[in-house]
Amino acid sequence: MDKPKSNLDFKLMSLTYKVRDFFRPRMNLLKDVGIKPGFCVLDYGCGPGSYIMPLAELVGNSGEIYALDIHPLAIKKVQSIASNNGLRNVKTIQSDCKTGLLNNSMDVVLL
Repeated sequence: MDKPKSNLDFKLMSLTYKVRDFFRPRMNLLKDVGIKPGFCVLDYGCGPGSYIMPLAELVGNSGEIYALDIHPLAIKKVQSIASNNGLRNVKTIQSDCKTGLLNNSMDVVLL
């Protein structure tokens, strides 16, 4: 497994993403992807979870969201978002490459 960035680097990146998301909300980008209720989505390199809430809105309770990242803080952040918002359909995967998911099991993969 490759080494993740330092915790400080991750926190600075997270702050940068918050500023980015204020000016360019993730939902605006996701609407063009065509994600529908019930879809299974993999957020590959999920970082601080910018896409989790908009994805949850799009896939609904019947869909699934898998969030993969190499950094432990990214995984903790996504788990916190899911827990704080009662999202039971969000699963996290800490990995630098392999997902452990079955081939052709995702409707959409965000990179």
